[in-house]
Amino acid sequence: MEELKQRLLVMQALETARCFEEKVLTDMREADVGSILGFGFAPYTGSTLSYIDGMGAEAFVELCKKFTKKWGPRFKPNKLLREMAKNGEVF
Repeated sequence: MEELKQRLLVMQALETARCFEEKVLTDMREADVGSILGFGFAPYTGSTLSYIDGMGAEAFVELCKKFTKKWGPRFKPNKLLREMAKNGEVF
């Protein structure tokens, strides 16, 4: 059950990171509000981007890689996340 919850949270957070990379979103605050009020992301995490920042980009990318191996390429971390993990950056 825990892995299922993680998969749902990771997929939504990953899509938000993809939106940033594609310049669909440019403001973290909009992503925060939109993810919680727009599609009901788990409020206890803060938001999709806060979820990534909370665990750290490096740990998030590793989790994505684990899920990619187990569940397929839809969990593959995008270039922006891989660079953030490499450089120790946050949103």
